[in-house]
Amino acid sequence: MRVRLPGLYIALGLVLAGLIHIVAVLALPMLAPKNAYARLASIGPVNTMIELPPAAPGQQIMPMMAPDIRYAFCRFDLANGPVRLSATVADELLLIALYTPEGENFYSVAGADMRRSEIDLIIAAADQTVEEAGVDAPESSDNVIVVNAPVSEGIALLRLPLAGPSTAIYAERALRATSCSPHTKSG
Repeated sequence: MRVRLPGLYIALGLVLAGLIHIVAVLALPMLAPKNAYARLASIGPVNTMIELPPAAPGQQIMPMMAPDIRYAFCRFDLANGPVRLSATVADELLLIALYTPEGENFYSVAGADMRRSEIDLIIAAADQTVEEAGVDAPESSDNVIVVNAPVSEGIALLRLPLAGPSTAIYAERALRATSCSPHTKSG
């Protein structure tokens, strides 16, 4: 009786190659030396809003940047307390997204969903309450959004798509008017 071993070896080889491929693809983001957090860390200090230059071929700070979108970011650090992010909604297309250093999105909001012209966001540690984050009274907290971050460091990214080339100046002006700084309790 003859056993067909070559077919079995080929099948086992394909399964093993598939498993190695899956492990490599899932491990690659953790092994990348210049992830988004590392690239943005080299541009400026923490808890400061930084406007990125318009994307151009060969001059993109981050991969996959669109030339018809203006970007600003803030690397936040909650080690010394909450961080306040304030922005003017110049366009309903404004998008604010919060990411972990590994690139996992844990909060996002679009300007159209806010239904107001000013966004006031307090990024606090996961175990902080609204009062501990510095929002004093319930009536004052109506205009302030408190986001409990699952990490102590991360990235707040603002994206403002352009409705046309003539709107670039307004988008850049709106992004320059945003702020990201350590939050101090009012009172």
